[in-house]
Amino acid sequence: FLVALVDMSLSGWVDKLCLILFCYFLWSCVFIERHYCAEPFTEDSEGLLKMTYDYAKEWNPLFAARPEWLRLATCFSAYGLGVGYLVLFVTFAFKVESLRGLCLLFMGAKMYALATYYYVVFFGDIPLPNLTMFFAADGPYLVAIFLVLSRLLFNDHPFKESVRGTIAKKNN
Repeated sequence: FLVALVDMSLSGWVDKLCLILFCYFLWSCVFIERHYCAEPFTEDSEGLLKMTYDYAKEWNPLFAARPEWLRLATCFSAYGLGVGYLVLFVTFAFKVESLRGLCLLFMGAKMYALATYYYVVFFGDIPLPNLTMFFAADGPYLVAIFLVLSRLLFNDHPFKESVRGTIAKKNN
């Protein structure tokens, strides 16, 4: 992952920011969501899980309440959407245009998941204490959706020069 992040052949700051966000989302899938799926976070949780518990208790009471539908959605996110983040990472790191359709399909699934979650957060029975603190954790997902769609949806060839083309130029 780190090699792709520092590779100067990446096309611009948008791709680099996307790669950082995909790493962050994968990290969240493995180190937070996977655990949330398996068991509730408690006062006795340790390390990152304890920090997540404290954050949710104060700023995201729906996440702290852990309704069954949210637990199942988080399981899907940890294991299903995690694969999507990996595909996105490979697509952006190695400029694989052939994965573009799969990435757009994944973005549709992510937008649907977020729309459902946000609907319950904003119109559900559990009030949200602070919008800014809520989006401090969830905002990167919206940023990534915007960047990925602007990069993949509105360009005929989002990666003007493939990695293969870059290698061929270097060898000549």
